Amino acid sequence: MTKTKEPYSIDFVNKGKPFSIPNWTTERHESALAKLTEATKDLPPDKQDKEFKFYVIYEVLSQIDETGDCTIDKIREMHAMDTIELFNAIYNAGRKGIYSQNFRKELETLIKEKEKSTGSKNSKNSENP
Repeated sequence: MTKTKEPYSIDFVNKGKPFSIPNWTTERHESALAKLTEATKDLPPDKQDKEFKFYVIYEVLSQIDETGDCTIDKIREMHAMDTIELFNAIYNAGRKGIYSQNFRKELETLIKEKEKSTGSKNSKNSENP
């Protein structure tokens, strides 16, 4: 299991000791969704969607935490920015990308060409409404 380096530390995970984040896998994703579905079956879909990030975080932190102090409620109480950063770190852990190296260059070229072609038309239209 590949992990990130150990830059992360949360007071309720292993008593604040630094930890690594394991790769986010399909298995972990499905497990988080199953827990979310079970725990929120009485909630409307929009509230279930808002809970998703907490269950993704819980899926990993509960596996890392050896003390049993990590709970979904403690995760919900985290600062919003910490929640967002942690969710992104977990959800993207191990991501390598699926595009060829040339794809990005080609995409950037297409975007630049489109901006040039629409830029001159837009500027003419904005001058003469």
